[in-house]
Amino acid sequence: MLDEVYETILEKVDLTAIDKFETLIKKSISTAIIPEYDPKPNIETISFKFGPLLEGLDAFSKNKGKDQAQVIGTELLLIILEALQFEIDESECFLLFQLRKLGRFRKRESDFQAELKKLWKEYPQFELSDGDFSRALKSLMREKILLYRKGVIQINASFVIRFRID
Repeated sequence: MLDEVYETILEKVDLTAIDKFETLIKKSISTAIIPEYDPKPNIETISFKFGPLLEGLDAFSKNKGKDQAQVIGTELLLIILEALQFEIDESECFLLFQLRKLGRFRKRESDFQAELKKLWKEYPQFELSDGDFSRALKSLMREKILLYRKGVIQINASFVIRFRID
């Protein structure tokens, strides 16, 4: 399963430093440590370290120039999350890519939206209405990518995904 995820990501990506990108992907997505006695042995467990991935994506997003960094970073994130079988759209990936420098800190939803409104003038293809913005944040929270409580956003830096093996 893990090799299929790597393959899916790498065949869709067009970067000059593909070997370094592959190293980043393998650091971020790996097999999770499973106890000797696993109550569900037919489920493969994959660890997805989101924090290191976002930090590393910053260098690759500037691959084709600083003016394209936001778009490339968003596309790379979309490819990776789709390979991990997350249902996510470009606008949600744009939100996540903007949160990459947040790290372990928390951010108020209203402050984040105010920052994004400035960016949406440059990148109108990712623009969300107020209602869609709140729904997108709640959707990312349900996917366990964001920790979202009482209007405060925080990135879930590492979590485990379980895939059923048939």
